[in-house]
Amino acid sequence: MTRTISKSMSSILEELELENKTYVTLEELSELAKRHGVLTESSVIAMRLKKSGWLLPTAQRGVWEFASASMAGAYSKNDPLRDVKAFQMSHPSENCYLCLQTAAWAMGLADRVPVRKELAFPQIPRKSIPEGIHSYRYVPNIQTREVRSVKCLAPESILVHVATKPDVITSWESAMEWLPEVVYDLRIEELMKELEGRTDSVKRRTGYLLQGMYPKASEEIYNSISKPASKIRFGARKQAIRNNETWMICDTVLPISPTEMERIK
Repeated sequence: MTRTISKSMSSILEELELENKTYVTLEELSELAKRHGVLTESSVIAMRLKKSGWLLPTAQRGVWEFASASMAGAYSKNDPLRDVKAFQMSHPSENCYLCLQTAAWAMGLADRVPVRKELAFPQIPRKSIPEGIHSYRYVPNIQTREVRSVKCLAPESILVHVATKPDVITSWESAMEWLPEVVYDLRIEELMKELEGRTDSVKRRTGYLLQGMYPKASEEIYNSISKPASKIRFGARKQAIRNNETWMICDTVLPISPTEMERIK
């Protein structure tokens, strides 16, 4: 595909190339226009650059992917996190981070990235979130990581998020493939920090899940809580698959017992 460059747009495109831009917002186009003395409205500039194949749509209004000259046409780089990055660019003050399988994939701990990317927020925003993003409420106690230019929950936070509400996992069969990799990367000290201030129910579900994969961490969690007196659920309110009397847990979701999972640490 041959893409045209009008004289009025050439300076803007040149700067986008020099800055090695991957995404560009309407506000950035407006700034570039002012800088180069282009009087055309930023929305019109965006429309012209889209029409000539330099800007590609994202799920976020007012944010586009920049198809640089090196792409030799109006071709996307097919970044799996495109919708997430576009949302964050449009809402730079919004605190959010990759979570669950999306976070595990970003850190190389899962083979596949979900179709709907998973983002955790301290508080679910009222702003419109693109359909390609699944939002959750979770506040980590420990430092998040920067992965693929996006904030990401640490392995310890991923695990505790799962234990906080096991229903967030849409497929436990799939989760059983990547959770061991998450457990392999976590550290007991950081895990205990992540559990600080959380309810005994969360701690019990975390320890229960780690019985086979990381028995030492499971034991340390058990020693840090009061002896369980009544049962809690691991999963939705439905018929139990198994009951664990040590942790006093009624498990309704796990395809296999945590005690049968391969030891990772």
